[in-house]
Amino acid sequence: MHVMVTGAAGLYGVHLVDLLVSCPEVTKVTGIDNFSRQFLTRNPFLPNPALKTKFLMLRLDYRSLTPEMIDAAGVDAIVHLAAYVSIDESMEDPEKYFQNNERGSFELARTLLATKSKPLLVVASSPEVYGNPLYTPMDEDHPMYPRSFYAVSKLAAEKHCRVLYEWYKYPVVVVRNFNTFGENQNVWGYSAVIPAFIECTLRGETLVVHEDGKQTRDFLYVGDAVKAYLAILLRGKELSGSVFNIGTGKETPIAELAEIIRSLAGGAGGLTGDASGASGLTGAKPDIIFKPGRPGDLQALSADISRAKATLGWSPEYDLVRGLQKTIDWYRRVWS
Repeated sequence: MHVMVTGAAGLYGVHLVDLLVSCPEVTKVTGIDNFSRQFLTRNPFLPNPALKTKFLMLRLDYRSLTPEMIDAAGVDAIVHLAAYVSIDESMEDPEKYFQNNERGSFELARTLLATKSKPLLVVASSPEVYGNPLYTPMDEDHPMYPRSFYAVSKLAAEKHCRVLYEWYKYPVVVVRNFNTFGENQNVWGYSAVIPAFIECTLRGETLVVHEDGKQTRDFLYVGDAVKAYLAILLRGKELSGSVFNIGTGKETPIAELAEIIRSLAGGAGGLTGDASGASGLTGAKPDIIFKPGRPGDLQALSADISRAKATLGWSPEYDLVRGLQKTIDWYRRVWS
């Protein structure tokens, strides 16, 4: 099986590529990325000898793909991960999110429809499409009330791709990734909460929690997340038309997350820390402060993963603390 991965140099991309090249059923992996974001390391990909024989990286925008390119390459499946993912940035520059996330996905859908080979399309989406929960955990049939331009762009991307299945029975699967974290997650500019908290803790800087910190998220370690994608790819086109949530089903308050990270990244394990709880580059124990929240912030997110368990045989193996420790250790190595 030849798998093409858009957004191959991102958080999901590097971990999925690593998993795919290690899979005997996968004969080739082609990565597509325009490297528009900064990375903490010169080479974002995880060390794996199979990269030399099974992986081809193409530095280009996924929107430049053509039917002829895909057919000539003999692609069996495309995992569409490429997207801008910051809620804050989407509210400041909605045009960027419309063009890359929505219009780009529309163009990719049209490109795939014009191929002769009709490769399976696996689309990465977000729980932000649901909006504030009417109930938790949220299943795939939860009503959708997106509250940011990012969320709207992801829902629109889903719909543009799903049209291929609804009208033409083109093989499409949608995966809604709950709040995923892990090694290689971007900390520059508009970073997600976990890398932001880790960076602040390791540097001895203040951790900022919005509102009272009681709002919850469902945090999923990326090493678990990409295994769900592999399970979908191995099942192939028989899953056409399916939508899956992937998460843990557990809610963690943001204030509690800040305390966990401060505990794990502090103490003797910090870059210059000691047993007193000092941490980071400075040796200072970071404070936690509370600031007003954003108007569109969701109060809770939690995934009902019953469908993924029953259909894919998938469930997460890492608990939050174990996943955070692996992630923190990676950031320490990068910054040491």
